[in-house]
Amino acid sequence: MISGALLAGTAIAAMGIVAIAPAAAQTTTATIRGQIRDAAGAPVAGATIVALSTATGQTLRTTSDASGRYVLTGLRPTAYTITVTAAAGSFEQQVTVGIGQSASLDAILRAAPGAASGATPGTAPAEGDTVVGGTATGTGDEIVVTGSRLVETRTSEIATNVTQEQLRTLPQTDRNFLSFAALAPGVRYNDREDGRSFQSGAATAAQVNVFVDGVSLKNKLREGGVAGQQNSRGNPFGQLAVQEFRVLTQNYKAEYEQAGSAIITSVTKSGTNEFHGEAFGQYTDRSLTETNYLDRINNRVKPAFERKQYGVSLGGPIIKDRLFFFAAYEGNDQDRALSVDSTASANQIAAFEANSGRRLSEFEGNFVSPFRGDFYFGKLTLTPDDRQTFDLSFSRREETDIQNFGGLVSFENAENKINRVNTYLYKWTYRGDNFINEFNANYLNYTFNPVSLNPDLATFDYGGVIIFGGKDSTRREVQTGYTLRDDFTYSGFDNHALKFGGRVEITDIEFSNLSYLQPRYNFQINIDNRTDFSFPAEALLGLGNGRVRGSNTQIGLYAQDDWDLTDRLQFNLGVRWDYETNGNNNEFVTSAAAATALRSLPATPYFNPENYIANGRNRKPYAKAIAPRFGFSYDFKDDGTTVLFGGYGRYYDRNNFNNTVDEVSRTVNPVGVFRFSRDGLDRNGQPTTIWDPRYLTREGLLDLRARSTSGLPELFAVKNDTKPPVNDQFSIGLRQTLGIFQASVTGSYQRGRNGYTNIFATRGNGGFGPIDSALTARLRALGYANALVGFDGLDTRYKALFVQLDKNYTESSGWGLNIAYTLSKGEQNGGDLFSLDEVTPDAYGWRPRNGDERHRVVVSGIVDLPLGFQFSTLSTLGSGEAFLVTDTTAGADPGQRQFFADYPRKNCIKGVFAFCEVNLTLANKPKILGGQLEVAVDLLNAFNSRNFSGFDGSVNNRINPATGQVTDPLDEPRIGTSLLTLPRRVQFRVGYRF
Repeated sequence: MISGALLAGTAIAAMGIVAIAPAAAQTTTATIRGQIRDAAGAPVAGATIVALSTATGQTLRTTSDASGRYVLTGLRPTAYTITVTAAAGSFEQQVTVGIGQSASLDAILRAAPGAASGATPGTAPAEGDTVVGGTATGTGDEIVVTGSRLVETRTSEIATNVTQEQLRTLPQTDRNFLSFAALAPGVRYNDREDGRSFQSGAATAAQVNVFVDGVSLKNKLREGGVAGQQNSRGNPFGQLAVQEFRVLTQNYKAEYEQAGSAIITSVTKSGTNEFHGEAFGQYTDRSLTETNYLDRINNRVKPAFERKQYGVSLGGPIIKDRLFFFAAYEGNDQDRALSVDSTASANQIAAFEANSGRRLSEFEGNFVSPFRGDFYFGKLTLTPDDRQTFDLSFSRREETDIQNFGGLVSFENAENKINRVNTYLYKWTYRGDNFINEFNANYLNYTFNPVSLNPDLATFDYGGVIIFGGKDSTRREVQTGYTLRDDFTYSGFDNHALKFGGRVEITDIEFSNLSYLQPRYNFQINIDNRTDFSFPAEALLGLGNGRVRGSNTQIGLYAQDDWDLTDRLQFNLGVRWDYETNGNNNEFVTSAAAATALRSLPATPYFNPENYIANGRNRKPYAKAIAPRFGFSYDFKDDGTTVLFGGYGRYYDRNNFNNTVDEVSRTVNPVGVFRFSRDGLDRNGQPTTIWDPRYLTREGLLDLRARSTSGLPELFAVKNDTKPPVNDQFSIGLRQTLGIFQASVTGSYQRGRNGYTNIFATRGNGGFGPIDSALTARLRALGYANALVGFDGLDTRYKALFVQLDKNYTESSGWGLNIAYTLSKGEQNGGDLFSLDEVTPDAYGWRPRNGDERHRVVVSGIVDLPLGFQFSTLSTLGSGEAFLVTDTTAGADPGQRQFFADYPRKNCIKGVFAFCEVNLTLANKPKILGGQLEVAVDLLNAFNSRNFSGFDGSVNNRINPATGQVTDPLDEPRIGTSLLTLPRRVQFRVGYRF
């Protein structure tokens, strides 16, 4: 096996070569490309094209080639004055480019007075208007157009740019900039009470990536996709510091890594030659909020609710034209009460109170769940000359969040989820003749530390009634990443923009996962066919106290060519290769006891014991993660108004460390499983012990384990040749200019493979039956209660039609409208991290994935009103997310269950939509003291829509034999046990910027 140090050195050496050879990236910059012609339409070679930053005074320049073509690369997202000079004449126009854009701007030089226009020569667009990539004309300084925003049409990427105007203006519940990812079709923002995430296609949230100034915020520890977003009400990055961002859902180029679905790339604000600052505050509370539907029908008191968010920022020059600073702070204080309210029947409650000695009323009620978050950001930018830019930045995010209670979980069982994310970035950009080089060194430290509020109390789970006692685990998980990256663009070849790049990241991890330090007792209402809670069916007890550490070196290399075959046809050809030295816990050595236990199990079509026994040398790094990417765009009229585009790409992600270190984590922190019964007989193929009340303490369970085979840990084993998840994506689409609108229609197909899950290795009937008691008895004799093995067999598939209609807001027009519609079908096999209900994931069959939704419409708009008022909306309508259903009518053994999905009733707009969230804002923005004051009122969930979740996930004897359809297990209209959105509420905002 090649060592991480050797590979790191090789990759860094390759970066040195890259500094001489062509390479490039567009994670935070933009490109303008076009053609220069004279008045007769002939190409102009040798024309000088200059882009002057109006913010910092820095100049970028290039020259046109023999065919009159030019490429300006490495443009920071901002406004530029574009000047073209040649013997045939000159031209000047002011434009604005967005992050990651590959925009087009052609120019015709004329000797007589002309005009500057994005699409129609002879007409000058007004200040702030959008310019479609096409032909512009002019004569030197006679026509100067300010603020024109270029629109990207000649690209194969499926991407949506979110502007600073949208971030500032559109209504929003919590200032999480990820929420605006929903403006892109095919992307869903998950706004839960206990966490925020976004996902795309049929992939999970773990397969996304977010870049801030090129720093990846990828969560490499657990699910969630973004560091610090798993089970957190906080925001990944302070929105006050974000200038704009771009959502890429398909056909993104080879410079982007570690994502199988969508990517967000964002850029932070920088100081300029003028001082600019901003302060804001927003507030809402219980008095401004309706009582939610579930509280109302259950006669519950309206819970406490208060949210305060506030922040300040300031940026400006330290040395004019040379050194600039920007700093920001945001605070986020939330107090919201969650209801603990059991849905148990009267018989269940009576059984609970008779056997537990507790009253259910002790636990029910509304309890405050406080959240506190602070975000700090600082940035210095140095431009010593027109060729170089240096950036140095720092961010810190700190949060405490008391949650994980509500419903059947008592406040006593809550935990404090502590999140800390620190980033440091150094970036050096050098612009030469026909090339640009970007060097990036960054550091990320992410600590996730959920702590039980009552660590000395055991947990008691009375199934279907209440969970009380202390939270059963305390964890401390640390991800530390050190990254070097170099990206280089070379535009010296005619009709080509060549890009090459490489990155090396060393990631250190630390797991301290202390599960069940105090026992957890699980009671079942129907244990042994009796309706009582006289003893627990199961107890779990942590038997160790250890820490797991590891290190992994990740290497990525790519090459990309944007090739203009003709004036109308462009190919985007790329390939990427990623490699991890320790992505699969490669140096792990299976203990002799575990190896003996695995070899005692028979081989099956999906399980070979030898493939799960590691000797520290037989787990080789996966070296086949070669990802070709091809895209094309064809401009029918050569003016950017009608463009056919499409492409294919392979996108490799990575397995979370939590998955692949489970075998060592369970070794140093084993969990004993004790099963109890009245008679000591096996239950569902698992052994049991006759219950005795002395087992109701940690000491009693330890004593039982010392004198019997009860309480043995489960054996977890990782497949030696586990592959990383991969997603193949295909798309074809058409962009069309419709007057002032930009429209696009895209067909998408995605196929995901190699998702990681755990399955049982102890099944009978040749490996295709239920848990075999003889096999488990064999394992017990060897010191293990059961054996679960990792399996890279989770698959997804996704078909969709994306429709977009955009007219971006401009001051001159006074309005903007953006519509995104998604028609989709997402399917999966298997379960999630555990697929234990069937033999293998394929045995589940294909079914709609959890969260699948056939139709979704997102509408956003901004319109200026008289007297300085402005109205905006961000509204979402959906046909309803699928929830998974397991039918055990025919039995619960493998092959007897049926897995499918059902959908909520369309109770929002009857017969059409099951999910509706209409958010409205009315703002007034008067000019005061040289700046702009903003006073705004948000009406969130304006129609108080009831968007249910938490539906019944199992069906017993509820299949209609005549139709084969599910009979509705819930009242009509179908309601769930929780709500996806908060009820209607008013939020006040005030801000000032200059």
